[in-house]
Amino acid sequence: MINPDSSRSVRPAAAATAAAAAGPRGQVGRKPAQAPLSLRQRVWHTLLVLAGWVLFAWSWQRVTADRPELGELRWLMMGALIVVPLLTLAWVAHNVGIHRRKGPRRSVPVVEVRYEADFNGRSIEADWTALAQARRVDIVVDGSRKRFVDADRLPQPAVRLTESVS
Repeated sequence: MINPDSSRSVRPAAAATAAAAAGPRGQVGRKPAQAPLSLRQRVWHTLLVLAGWVLFAWSWQRVTADRPELGELRWLMMGALIVVPLLTLAWVAHNVGIHRRKGPRRSVPVVEVRYEADFNGRSIEADWTALAQARRVDIVVDGSRKRFVDADRLPQPAVRLTESVS
């Protein structure tokens, strides 16, 4: 992930706390949840799920039987030849309906990429532009801060030169 605004890598603690309260992925402005399904839709979904489980159990019972009957295999093949194209056509019709309502897609939706706090509320410090070219990145956690640093550019400890006195 590259942060286009890499100059703002440090945030005050209050902002970090607010970001942590927003949710695990920083979702502050989420769309409201879809309206609950009507009773008719819930009953229909429940019946479909139960029918799927019954078909699943019946299929396994047939697999574990001594000899599968060719008549049942024929029904299964004919059913698949009918159901699979119907589901495909329904999916195509669904997508055509979306296209008619919203029109063709012109581009990918713009998403703001801001990674200012992790899911624990720690502030993030990183130069994303420089890290994009790094071969190895170290993540240093220091209390309420998390720093992403180029491991190849870490400052090396000073080497002490000692003179031997003879």
